Amino acid sequence: MFTIVKPGTNFDFMSKKILFLSISGIFIIFSFILIFTKGFVYGIDFTGGVEVQVKFENKEIRTANVRTAMKEVRTGDIQVQKFGDSENNEYLIRLEGAEDELDDLTKKIELTLAEKFEKESFEIRRVDMVGPKVGHELRRDGLFSVLYALLGILIYVAFRFDYKFSPGAVLALIHDVIITLGFFSLVGHQITLSTVAALLTIVGYSLNDTIVIYDRIRETMGKLKGTVLSGVINKAVNETLSRTILTTLTTLLVVIMLLIFGGSVISDFALALLVGMIAGTYSTVFIASPALLYMEKIWGGSRKNA
Repeated sequence: MFTIVKPGTNFDFMSKKILFLSISGIFIIFSFILIFTKGFVYGIDFTGGVEVQVKFENKEIRTANVRTAMKEVRTGDIQVQKFGDSENNEYLIRLEGAEDELDDLTKKIELTLAEKFEKESFEIRRVDMVGPKVGHELRRDGLFSVLYALLGILIYVAFRFDYKFSPGAVLALIHDVIITLGFFSLVGHQITLSTVAALLTIVGYSLNDTIVIYDRIRETMGKLKGTVLSGVINKAVNETLSRTILTTLTTLLVVIMLLIFGGSVISDFALALLVGMIAGTYSTVFIASPALLYMEKIWGGSRKNA
């Protein structure tokens, strides 16, 4: 029978916990710097306004040409972004607007494009309109949905296992969310409702991995009474390592196919899943598990840590 990790394998993960936690700390600090300095590119879902996806037949048209044309529609913040495959010559045009002017704004965009680039040379593929008030409410609700999910997980793990297990699980999930958001800030991809859905999916996926390892740790604690906690955790992680790798690889294969062949509509969703699942697999082994050592040290216990 083929196995990725042979039975009896004993990698000493816990002896390197300081190194792994330091690496995660660097990534989290870097993500926070990006989030607070560069910020996010919010989609129309959250900002309110009009978003038009347009495809040009003329390959000579560039972002600057489209932006210049849009300056005749209105002044202020105008966002023109290349969209999808470079060969498709598609652009996203985003203009903010008040609730009562969105219809007129859409018509002005279409008329200006027709005047500047000839009607036959482009195709409007999608138009989205969201009022600023609704966009603000969606952004707030998206944030609360993630926070409520983390709070629910904290309570669930405390009842399912032990209160000492909860902080490590939630810390690992926060790690995954922050790194995913930091990556989106770095590359300038939009934060939309699909991104929020991806973050909640990442939380669920990462928690599933963590629960599997935590369950094995608790089971091993009962079998190896008197063994130091770091040895118990190492054994549990090694015994579930093959399952963790296989599950991650098969899931990532599907996500990569979505990213490559799913088209531009779900590209941000798939990208968030890709980054979050890689971070989630890392955090399950190298954050959630070592955190249990520190919780045992802080709150005390009958088992030695080292």
